[in-house]
Parts: sequence; C-alpha cells; structure tokens
Amino acid sequence: MRKRAAIMLAALLGVLLAGCGGQEPPGRNGRQLTLAAPRDLVAGPAEPYYTHQTLRVWEPLVTVDDKLRPVPALATGWDSADRGRRWTFTLRDGVRFSDGTPLTAESVVANIRRFLRIAPRQSAFFSLDAGMEAAYGRLGEVRAEGGKVTFVLERPVADLPSRLAGFYSMIQSPKAFTPSGDFAGKPVGTGPYTLVNWVKGQRAELAANPFYYGAAPAYEKIVVRVIPDANARVAALRAGEVDGLIDKGALLPGQVAAVAGDFRVVRSPSVLTHYLTFNASRKPFSDPRLREAADLAIDRQAIAGKLLAGTATAGAGFLSPVFGDLADPGSTVRYDPGKARELVTAAGAPTTPVSILISSAETGQFPYTDIAEVLRAALEQAGLPAKVTVAEATKSVMEAGDYDLFLSAYSVPNGDADYLFRRFLRSDASWNVERRLGYRNPEFDDLIDQAAAQTDPARRRDLYHRVQRLLAADRPMIPLAYQDNPIVTTSKVGGVAQSVAYVVDLGKLAPLR
Repeated sequence: MRKRAAIMLAALLGVLLAGCGGQEPPGRNGRQLTLAAPRDLVAGPAEPYYTHQTLRVWEPLVTVDDKLRPVPALATGWDSADRGRRWTFTLRDGVRFSDGTPLTAESVVANIRRFLRIAPRQSAFFSLDAGMEAAYGRLGEVRAEGGKVTFVLERPVADLPSRLAGFYSMIQSPKAFTPSGDFAGKPVGTGPYTLVNWVKGQRAELAANPFYYGAAPAYEKIVVRVIPDANARVAALRAGEVDGLIDKGALLPGQVAAVAGDFRVVRSPSVLTHYLTFNASRKPFSDPRLREAADLAIDRQAIAGKLLAGTATAGAGFLSPVFGDLADPGSTVRYDPGKARELVTAAGAPTTPVSILISSAETGQFPYTDIAEVLRAALEQAGLPAKVTVAEATKSVMEAGDYDLFLSAYSVPNGDADYLFRRFLRSDASWNVERRLGYRNPEFDDLIDQAAAQTDPARRRDLYHRVQRLLAADRPMIPLAYQDNPIVTTSKVGGVAQSVAYVVDLGKLAPLR
C-alpha cells in the first residue's frame, strides 16, 4: 500500500509540476511516456471532436484495418437491409465512459444527432464543412433499438460502415456537450486514456482511464508535446527529452536515414497523398492545355526519390494504392517537358508568374519549400513563369482566389473514397466552390453518386476506375506522390504501430526492459 501511495503521490506531483511549466524526464519508472508531434493533437471545446483520434481519449463505432476496410470498434458488427437504406449496428457490451456512466444505444444516437446539429463546422482534424450528408448520406432517422443503433436512409448508401470509420462516428458521453454542441468541459470518451491537462500549442497530458473496458494501458501518464519545427523535434529526441515522434510528418523524409541508426523507425504505407490543386476559375489554368502542360512538366520520380528521400512513391491515379482494388491499376502519368513547352506555346504563356501556394504549417511536416522550388523551375522550363507563396492562412488565400496552384497532402481517415470525391471535387462541393477550383463536370457528379449507392463491389470498383480516368483527363487535382509516414521511438518503447490513417495506438504502447 505504501509503495502504491508513493507512486500515486509522484504522479500527482508530476502533473502539478507540468501544469506549472516544469518538465519531467521521459519514461520515469516506466510509468510515464513523453512523445512529440508536429501539431497540436488537441483542438479544444469548440472543436467537433476536441482531440485527435490518436490520443485514444475517444473511440468510434467503426475503425479501419491496414487495407482501409471497416472493422469493429465500439460496434461489434453491422447489418444492412433494403439495399443499403437501413443499417443496424450492434454495440459492445460492458463499455463505460471515463466518468463511469455506461455506453448505450441512446448515447450513440445523441452523438449522431449532435453532429447533424453542428454541421457544417470546421475542424483541425477532419472537417464537417461539407455537412453530414458526406458521412451518413440522406439520413431520415437514427434510433436506438434494444442495444442497437439503426440508421434509416432516404437513399441507399453502399458503404456506411466505411464512412463512419473514425471521426464521423466518434462517441462521447452526451453529458460532455452543451446544447450548442460545444464541449461543456473536458472530453468524456471510452478510450484507454483521458485528457487531464492541455496547454494550447504546447502539450497535452493524458492519464490512464480507470473505467476502460479493455486491458489497462501500460503507461499511467503520457505527455504529447507540440514541436512544429522538424529539426527541433529530432533534437529533442536525441537529447532524451522525448521518447518518440508521432503523427503526420513526424520525421521529414530526409531525416529518416539519419535517425534510423540510433532509434527505432517505423515506416508504413499511409493514405496520405501529395496533391497539386489548380485554380481553374481564372486564367491561366482555366485553359485545360496549360493544366496538361503543368502535369507533363513534373518529374514525379525525382520528387518521390530525391526530395521525399524514398519515403514516397510517384503518384499516378487519384486514389493511392492503399485503397486496394478501388485504385485504378491502369492509371499512368508522363514526364514530357518537350510536350509541355509545345502546349504552352500553343495556348500562350501567361504574362505574369503563376503562384504556387504552400502552407507554412506543412513545411514542418514535409519538404514543401524544396518541392515548390522544383515545381517552379519545372514550370518555368516549360514556359510558365512561376513564383512560390508561403502562407499561414491558406484557406483565406484560396477563398480570395489569390493563387494558381496549391500543394498539400490529403487523406481519408475514414477509409471512404467517396469523401475525397464528394468533399473536394463534386460541382457543389464546398472545397471546390469556396476555394475556386472551378471544376464542373456533370458526368463526374453522376458517377460518384452512382458509386455511393452501388452495393455490388465489382460494379462500384468499375465506377471508381471510370471516375479516376475522368479526373486524369480533366486535371482539377493531380497526385504527385503517395507518402509513407515514418515515426520514431527509442528502443525502450514497445508496441509501436500505426494505421494507414497514420494513427498510433497509444493504448498499445508499453515499456521494454
């Protein structure tokens, strides 16, 4: 009893010291773990989710496996009826929220209704700006029925479990929310950890959830520090200030080889893809010939092999290979600077430089400054004068239409290809309209609507292949590279793995002796 009391006292003192700005040594007594991430994995009470899924404070109904297939989480299984118009999810028994109250079908329904009430809303993690139809389709009703949750849809949705995987089916105690949908206090989820302290832009402190239904996590406390600068993250690792680096862009590609000799680097395919988006709502890229010229001018193999240091493969089809048979196997790209120059000559070169927009936040995750310079040089070689613009608030720049090309990485943490197509490129998609992509193709809209309702897997696959060939011809967005996501820990940390959606399961981490 005295030993346990001493441990509890030490943990309490640690929390107090951290709250006052003090730093605990990482891994003290094997009971605390300190990690670092490029971004803040907590967004606060106005956020739809409060925390990122990585922190394991909350859990979804459905998650994905390493093939982006839906698998059970808080739901143990599901059934569909009426050709995808009715979906019923069976809940896991014996689950309690971190305040001790039980998970019920009614609490799940309350969460779904909250999402419907607050959408559209921006998120730092997985935006609701497209509205909840992107998640649930045209939802007529959601109801609790004897420990199960039933979604009744006005139109068939062939892949509702895939759409719900991850953020769209986050479940927290209804007591955690105010009537407005904001959080009343800290999040109250069902995961192995709870959020006990958060200093915005600096760190999040997690404690083991005493009501967790699964195996108790090995660490009583996890601290996740926010270190946006890539070199500073590695310096903290080498100095022993942190036990590992996690999340999207934890290591710059050029840092992987340098740290691999001293630390454990975990690399796995991810759903992250680097895309180049055109502003086709104005000249010069309203001319499809100049979009084609820009596409042909880019040496994807060089970008993937050199600038991304072999942590990525050259892009081709709009969907990356992690989408399995939904990715179009026939997609190819050409690198032909000579043909690019011919197209520019025929269309006429712009009189002012085209702007390549990148986010200052993403330069700490990927070598975007270098990639943008390579793109600039390639465009100029093709006869398209270009300049690079680095902005903190890229959203406002895009909404003002003050860009020509935008370089960024996108993913689908729910494993649903429809999300990419419907949120970004459908004619009425908020991203397309508000950020001036200018893409309007009724055939594309019709194909993705057909695919969303198609319950036959082979037919749905063929529809998505047709969609990708259409995008390859129209070029509203072009994939540059499919990105692996390297993360790193010391040799004292075990259980390290990450999903294709670059989520590291903190609940499975454990000290190695």
